[in-house]
Amino acid sequence: MGTIQTLKIMILTSKIQIKNSSWIFVLFIVIGVTLFPCAAVKGQEALSLTVSPTLYDMTANPGQEIQTMVRIINPNPYEITVYADVVNFAPQGEAGQGKFVPIMNEESKGQTIAEWIKVQSDQVTILAEKTMELPFTINVPENAAPGGHFAALLIGTKPPREEADVSQVTTAQIVTSLFFLRVTGEVIEQGDIRSFTTTETFLEKPEATFELRFENKGNVHILPQGEIKILNMWGQERGMIPINQSTMFGNVLPGSIRQYSFTWTGKWSLADIGRYQAIATLAYGQEGRQFATSETNFWVIPWKAVGGVLLLIVSFFLLITWAIKAYIRKMLVLAGLSPNMPTTTPTAVKRSKKVSMVAPIEEGILDLRTSLRDSRGWYENVSATISFAVRYRIFFMVVVAIILFIAALIWYVLSALVSGRQYEVVIEGLANDVTLSSEQVHYEDLRARTQVSSEISIRENFPPIEIVNQSGVPGLAAALRMTLEAEGYPVATLSNDLNRVEANTVIVYAPQYDKEALELSSKVYGALTSAYTDPSGTQAPIIIYVGRDLENAVQ
Repeated sequence: MGTIQTLKIMILTSKIQIKNSSWIFVLFIVIGVTLFPCAAVKGQEALSLTVSPTLYDMTANPGQEIQTMVRIINPNPYEITVYADVVNFAPQGEAGQGKFVPIMNEESKGQTIAEWIKVQSDQVTILAEKTMELPFTINVPENAAPGGHFAALLIGTKPPREEADVSQVTTAQIVTSLFFLRVTGEVIEQGDIRSFTTTETFLEKPEATFELRFENKGNVHILPQGEIKILNMWGQERGMIPINQSTMFGNVLPGSIRQYSFTWTGKWSLADIGRYQAIATLAYGQEGRQFATSETNFWVIPWKAVGGVLLLIVSFFLLITWAIKAYIRKMLVLAGLSPNMPTTTPTAVKRSKKVSMVAPIEEGILDLRTSLRDSRGWYENVSATISFAVRYRIFFMVVVAIILFIAALIWYVLSALVSGRQYEVVIEGLANDVTLSSEQVHYEDLRARTQVSSEISIRENFPPIEIVNQSGVPGLAAALRMTLEAEGYPVATLSNDLNRVEANTVIVYAPQYDKEALELSSKVYGALTSAYTDPSGTQAPIIIYVGRDLENAVQ
């Protein structure tokens, strides 16, 4: 089938007109394609090309010359020829895209950065699986306008020039290296948060998508950096979203608006239902740090759970109301009044006697004391107590309901005031969406606050370790990673499981790593070990599922 398709392509693209006198030529083509199919499809093989760095962020004075280079990487098993071209770069849309603007000398008159960049050679050949450095020079003119200037170096393969009446099937690829040049002078750095909202105001579970739009009102590119803090209705933090803290590709070009999108998923808790507040704080500027803040609110209301809680609360207050009325009726009986007789009539007042508020309780205690006094032996005492509980079962039911309600209220307040919970964040709008767990945030914070020794040697023969926090305690897996890395163990990934809370820490490993798992168990305070079989080969060689038993050991 591949041979037939290749033959069709060659016949169509070569514009061969089949005539009676051409059958011999076609026969030779068929024989050639049959015997050498690889040569026919070589032009359609996958082509890969990489440049480094992909972004130059520079500052220069008018009249300054900058000499640097770009690395072009050819990972293909064959040599390739690439072509370099410089164009201007301008923003397009709010998602961080840009458009390439070719040089127009008659209009720009040497005022665009693409005209200042001179590449040493616009055509180079790179050997198979080799890297080549391509030098270039940026000459900033004396009359260059202060502020930001933006260009792109396009490096890619180009098909050979088409011959007359012949076109060829080829694969081409273009990679880009961006230039953000700041020319000194009267630089204006000014920006503001244009809007900050959630896509939905009312949510059934703690999962919100934020959209933040930042406007650059200055004449240079700025990189707003900061965070979004998410607080529950009690003011406790339930998430922190970093903004542009570990990337150079979040710049906002002058006169444009950049939109950032984030999805936050928090750990479900009945105590955290209600109103949430998200506060965005951004800092920007190289000449002097400036700040912009904005906030938005949303609600997490799981209707089924809230309906059940409201039903219980209403039932509790109905029970309390009924119990109070029954208690009052008992007081009226002890006062010599009929519960159905109006208490404001003169007759009722004359017949009534003074009864304290605790009279029904005193009567019950007296009744129990009398029953116990008339009993003989422990068996009769137990029987009397049970009979007393049955007679006053309504009173005890109300007492138990009040105790349970108070306990639930205390649990709710304590749970809502927990200082932190696990969460996950998806940062959108980059080349690929980035998923960030709360454990990674805690880990980066620990590294920033801890002096890491540069003399630690990594155990090269030890398999990479994956750590998953299933304890429900934020930061526990991050602290364990710091402990293991301090002894040279390689930790590849760090994450948390929002749907499970386990008491014990377990090390799961592939059977061929049993010795390494036992060694790791001794370092992880005697954690349990368990071998697994993974036919797909997608699981990590060793996975540590962190439980609550490490809470006091690691932290």
